[in-house]
This record gives sequence, structure tokens and C-alpha cells, in this order.
Amino acid sequence: VESIMKNSALKRWKYIKKTGSFSRSGGLQAGIDYVTNPNSIIMAIDMHLTLPVGYVEYIRRHTVQGKMGYAPQFFRLNPGFTEININGFWEYNTYGIFALYKSDWTVVGGFDVMKYTTKWGGEDWELLDRTVAKGIEMYRLRHPGLMHYYHSRNGLWDNPKTQ
Repeated sequence: VESIMKNSALKRWKYIKKTGSFSRSGGLQAGIDYVTNPNSIIMAIDMHLTLPVGYVEYIRRHTVQGKMGYAPQFFRLNPGFTEININGFWEYNTYGIFALYKSDWTVVGGFDVMKYTTKWGGEDWELLDRTVAKGIEMYRLRHPGLMHYYHSRNGLWDNPKTQ
């Protein structure tokens, strides 16, 4: 990941290496905690995605500090398919891609890293519930070109507590 980032067009990024068992919530929260500017937009995102051209601007346009976050629907590709050879479905039952201003992440309390230490699944819905309870709406729609590549979950986590 670090070598890919070094060769990317992004000017500002930080690679944070964590030790121990994999924790999606813990890793994402480490990134959120690293950002100090309350006026920065932070997007929690999966690695197996194709991001369409102009996506960062779209996030900026649809994230309003203190009022609205952004959690798009993406197209989940079936095994063996790509953005050129498309076959899959629109994923509406997840909030795994989630953007808020840093100030809003602070108000909401970020990811529940205690409950979801090494457990996968449900952390996005739990975060959504707390976000909406704080009066922050979530902007949600299908985003053309935002595609999630299929990957097996077998062997991703060695911890038996993981779902």
C-alpha cells in the first residue's frame, strides 16, 4: 500500500502501520485520530475499490460540516469481473464508505473500537446510528463508476473471533 501511495497523484497522505490482529475499526480510527484539523473531510473507505474521476470533489460537494455526511452506494463486482467487463449488483446494505468532517467524527465518537476490536461486520451500521442520533444526515445515492472488486474473506483474519 505504501509503495502505491508513493506513486499516486495524491500530495498529502500518511501510511500508518499497526501491529497485532487485524481491526478494520481500529485501523480506520487510527487514521481519523491522526487528522487534527476539524475542518478536514475524512473518508473511511475500503481498499478494493475503483474510484471514478472527480470522486474527491463529489465528496466535498456532498459533505456539509455539522449537517451532512456522505455514504455512497457502490457497485459490487462479481468474481472475475472488472470495471471493463461488468457483472454484479448495486450494494445498498452497507455503510462501509463513510465521509464526515473531522469535527463531526469527534462529535459522533468515531468507530467503536472496543466492540469491534477484531470483529468484522456491523461497525458501519453502529456508526450510522450514532451519526444520525447526533442530528447529522447521511447523503446516499448510487455513484456511477464507484466499484468494489470481489475478494474472498477467507484468510483475511487469523483471529477466531472474527466473523
